[in-house]
Amino acid sequence: MGSDDSKKSVSKLFLHDKPFLLLKAINESRQPVYATMISKKIDCSYAYIVRLIKVMNKMDLVYFDGSNHKKIINLTQKGKKVFKLLSEIE
Repeated sequence: MGSDDSKKSVSKLFLHDKPFLLLKAINESRQPVYATMISKKIDCSYAYIVRLIKVMNKMDLVYFDGSNHKKIINLTQKGKKVFKLLSEIE
């Protein structure tokens, strides 16, 4: 995947509301964040949230803490930067 392909995939991902809301939920939470919590908070299916999280993890926007069954989701520095930029646009 080249640099141009990477930029296209990032812009394609964030042209939708749910990925931004997912980043927002992680960023604004004062407690550990789990996929089930996010799916309830932004009214989206658990399967879709898990798929988004996997894509964001591959893009180095989020990382996981915790055991295999209970993964706590956190933003990376890159994820925080992307969220901040998108918040300014909103």
